[in-house]
Amino acid sequence: MRRVCSQIATAWKGESRRLIVAVRSTVFPGTCEELMAGSLDGSERFAVVSNPEFLREGNAVRDFLDPSLLVVGGACRDAAEKVAELYRPLGVDACLVSLRTAEMIKYACNAFHALKVAFANEMGALSGALGIPAAEVMDTLCRDTKLNISPAYLKPGFAFGGSCLPKDLRALVYRAGRLDLNVPLLETVLPSNEQHLRRAIQKVMDLPALRLGVVGLAFKENTDDLRESPVVVLLEHLIGKGRQVRVYDPHIRLEEIYGSNQQFVLAAIPHIANLLESRLEHMLEWADHVIVTQQPAAAAAELIARSGLPMLDVAGAASWESARAV
Repeated sequence: MRRVCSQIATAWKGESRRLIVAVRSTVFPGTCEELMAGSLDGSERFAVVSNPEFLREGNAVRDFLDPSLLVVGGACRDAAEKVAELYRPLGVDACLVSLRTAEMIKYACNAFHALKVAFANEMGALSGALGIPAAEVMDTLCRDTKLNISPAYLKPGFAFGGSCLPKDLRALVYRAGRLDLNVPLLETVLPSNEQHLRRAIQKVMDLPALRLGVVGLAFKENTDDLRESPVVVLLEHLIGKGRQVRVYDPHIRLEEIYGSNQQFVLAAIPHIANLLESRLEHMLEWADHVIVTQQPAAAAAELIARSGLPMLDVAGAASWESARAV
């Protein structure tokens, strides 16, 4: 690719017109920028655009004429729009993104496809070992287009928790082990989640603030379920390291939770009642920094934005970013 770009640069010597170079190959993020700075000499006469192909072997022509996804990325918006315009006869809307985003999207798509194949195969193997028709399991799974075959759960954010996902993953891995069946993909889901939680904890620990206001205590918004909430683990760590913490969660009232839900949080943080704030305004007046662990309601997001406090959003909520600009 570098050689081709060098040849393009040589052939374009003496030309004053701008040339758009569209890269269709799957290249690691940053490659197009390197080509621009190196082989194309960083000249303003060139605009590099990433236009990754999503063509399957054996179906390339069909996939080109009826694309499932059209991505065009570039530092120069005008150049990206010109490349996107080439596809106008196909009647598909292009996703215009940044240069590195376009490069990364292709890797994300291929990794997700590989993940789906491996997941289906492991679930099929486990189903078969238990005498269950694997095709029926996965065919039925795919009928849920609200959660299973949808954008649900595909947004970067905080670690997962709750009473279902961790428990059910452990059950599947345990039962597979009893059957002498290796399911390495399923076995690594919980460790992956734990690593993601550790990264979030480290981001919080790197903050210079001493008084931290945490928004959210349950494992996700709009629930009072504290079982295996990653926020509880975060609080344990912060308290252990001497940070001052206060927590606001509109759905948590200690006097209203009971059973294993109550036992979990009290075992982890016996003095949790002393950390809870019933009013968000009080926490914001006290805190030096806000940690958002779940998507806040619109009114709460506006209050946080208006407080002017620095904020670390480990929830990755898109709506939060919009509220922050209010």
